[in-house]
Amino acid sequence: MKRFRVGTAGIGLLLLSAGACSPGAPRAVFREERCDLGLVRQGENVVHAFFVHNAGKTALQFQGASLSLPGMTCRLPREVAPGGDGQIQIEWSTSHLQGRVEAEAVVRMNDPTRPEGRLVLTGVVEGPVELRPLPEVFLSAFQGEIASRALTLVNHQKHPIDARQLRPGGAHFTSQLRPMKAGDLFELVVGVAPGVTPGRYDESLMIDVDGPEAVRLEVPVHLLVRADLYASPDVVDFGDIQVDHSAQAPGVLDLLRQTILVKKRAGEFRIASVRTDVPALLLTKAPLGSSSTFRIEVALSPERLARGTLAGSIWIATDDRQIPEIVIPVHGRAL
Repeated sequence: MKRFRVGTAGIGLLLLSAGACSPGAPRAVFREERCDLGLVRQGENVVHAFFVHNAGKTALQFQGASLSLPGMTCRLPREVAPGGDGQIQIEWSTSHLQGRVEAEAVVRMNDPTRPEGRLVLTGVVEGPVELRPLPEVFLSAFQGEIASRALTLVNHQKHPIDARQLRPGGAHFTSQLRPMKAGDLFELVVGVAPGVTPGRYDESLMIDVDGPEAVRLEVPVHLLVRADLYASPDVVDFGDIQVDHSAQAPGVLDLLRQTILVKKRAGEFRIASVRTDVPALLLTKAPLGSSSTFRIEVALSPERLARGTLAGSIWIATDDRQIPEIVIPVHGRAL
């Protein structure tokens, strides 16, 4: 696998955090927080080093990093001595990327003025062939609805290519590949298969490209089939909740409030009741009476929120004969 290295010469020093630090504390100064890689060939491993200087009086320590995209790795120094320099090396595989991309590494450190630093890589990934506008298919439809998406396969090589499907479709979708301009452009049309029941389906199709540089493309297909009456989102996830912080800062739990929209494709309906088996939840519904769309506000009760796992469901009872009940899973952790 080829490796693509990007230099950092000539970039001025940028202070990652503003404000003075306490006496004796570490202070992180980065040469850059953002790097544009320019044009990158698909399949190359991009390796870039963000250089950091410790302008403080004690050791600058790194506790870890959160990465925004698959295919990224990050190597951190354990610590940087006062007045010393270190580097944070990010490696990023571009095998499954195309077009303009952006990735972020959030590094955690013991600088009291800025415990986190955000380091960003951007660039344009170009392969020998490209699927436009995206290298994957997102398709949403109601049950029984005829729906499709069209993508264009573009040849970036100087010589013509031929393309064919190895798998013409999945269990829940259909697909067809046909030439638009011989050797250079092909159209891929993906549609919902007849009789698909409501749900989320993640499948893929394979395309073989013959030419100067042989390529096999795996195209992910993300399919969402909705019932005529549905809830969006269909899952409530609060993530990790810091109980002590929520208790000390009133209003923090309000930021975690979530809204569920319950909609009907055509006509109006009634919601008979909304209930949950998660004690910490507060549920409100609007409007009253009949409607084509209802809003259900899901909030957390500071009095009933206790440490542990938030696991359960929300049940929405309706007067619809076909869909009398919608069940929404609830996830989260109170720490």
